[in-house]
Amino acid sequence: MTSPAPTGPAGSSPSRRRFCLRTRVQFGLIAAIALATLLATWQFKKAGDSYQDAVAEELKLHAAVQEEARHVYADEAPLAFRVAAATTRAEALEALKDDGRLAASEFYLAEQEAVSLRHSAVPESIIGTDQYLDPRKGYDVPRRLAHQEERTPGVYRLSPDKTMAEGDSWAAWGRVSLVVAGAAILSALVAASVLRPEAWRDPPPTGRRRRFLRGIDPIPQPATASSAHRRGTWMHLLVVVLLFLLPLLQLAAASGEQRAQAEASRQALRLGAAIVASGQRQAFLAQAVTASHVADIRAAAREAAVLYQEDTPGAVHERAVAAAETRHASRLRLTAEYMGRPPGVSDGVSSASVVALRARPEDWPEMRAEQNRQKDAADAAGDRGLYLAAATALAVVAEVLAAAFLESGRLSRMAWPTAIAALSLGVTTWTMLG
Repeated sequence: MTSPAPTGPAGSSPSRRRFCLRTRVQFGLIAAIALATLLATWQFKKAGDSYQDAVAEELKLHAAVQEEARHVYADEAPLAFRVAAATTRAEALEALKDDGRLAASEFYLAEQEAVSLRHSAVPESIIGTDQYLDPRKGYDVPRRLAHQEERTPGVYRLSPDKTMAEGDSWAAWGRVSLVVAGAAILSALVAASVLRPEAWRDPPPTGRRRRFLRGIDPIPQPATASSAHRRGTWMHLLVVVLLFLLPLLQLAAASGEQRAQAEASRQALRLGAAIVASGQRQAFLAQAVTASHVADIRAAAREAAVLYQEDTPGAVHERAVAAAETRHASRLRLTAEYMGRPPGVSDGVSSASVVALRARPEDWPEMRAEQNRQKDAADAAGDRGLYLAAATALAVVAEVLAAAFLESGRLSRMAWPTAIAALSLGVTTWTMLG
């Protein structure tokens, strides 16, 4: 009598090894899906944290931009322009002060105004020192702004764009993890669907104590199901695949919503800073230019007042004063344009202040449009996540019904979970395509 072929150590027969391999592959794929999903969740969380940090940095940076613009252009620059105007007026009249009482009086008033304002100013202000004064142009307001920014260098070294880029990098890695999880899910789908040799469909040999995981199929196996159950098991497998995939899509949608919300908030902060800061500069420039116009009008009026008078010493002197005031008005216009000019990076001003202070009203509609675009993107991503959550709930119902009907053998009832699964798949497809 022929003796049976040796089977090696206990529990190591080919049939038992094949069955254990199938179970281990299933649990390995589930573990890969779980690990990739957890990794993607962590990576998307890091991306979300970076997006929120970028918004916080944007808020801190543009709050400083607005405050410094208000201080320099609303508090200091008007007084500096007044000092510059008084100084240049005194210089224009100085040559005439000994020719008549009018020029002497106007010269003394202008000189005393400039001297008194400068002496009463604190040394740290723009008019309290000569480092910002150009004798022919006036005070260098952009350089003053740059020095003000140097008092809080940490704020102006913030880089919200760089922080957003870091978040995008984390999100990109999160999508890579989602791809890995999706590949594991598809591998599970294929592995469960490929027909196997007959020996691989048999249960492991009995007679010994079975291990805990033996006999468990965590993933429905149409390839090893009986012909009567194969169609139902196929549907069951597709529902399980949906339950694996939908949370991954929800993670991607949530990340997209976070990024769009952060970008919309940043655009709103930039728009607000641009309106406030550029408004302060434009208001100062408009007031300074108006002052030069008023000086020109006064000079023209003085000249007209003595235009038809006889050439008496007083009339001649007053005409000379009018001519000097006309030259002063022209110089004052140049001073207004110099002090109110938009700053540049070459002035030492931060790029955030440069962008805000150089903004024009015609730029604001485009900035508002970008903000609205990002808000719409955030709303769309939020809706996508909501619909995917509904699709997940439908897939859960379909999974419960499919498992129950397969276990009880009521295959005629499988139309119910099939219809619910089809609805879940339809919602998913409509959401992703939409």
